[in-house]
Amino acid sequence: MPRYAYRCRTCVNEFEVFHGMSEKLENCDECSGILFRVPSTTFTTTSAGKEEKPGQVVKEFIEDAREEIEAEKEKMKEGLDK
Repeated sequence: MPRYAYRCRTCVNEFEVFHGMSEKLENCDECSGILFRVPSTTFTTTSAGKEEKPGQVVKEFIEDAREEIEAEKEKMKEGLDK
């Protein structure tokens, strides 16, 4: 379930809640004021001083996985040869 942030227009109470996409809270539990959904920020990651092109992290992960698979294949071959 998605997480949504709400803020009360009356008491300025701000909180997050998990609920379905079609649901919407309307009244504040503390003061019965009107709630409005706070737009969520996008999730971003940063590299420590590195500028990477989109997909570079995925490409590196795939290359590392291939190397690990090749190493496992070699170990298996050595085990069968004995």
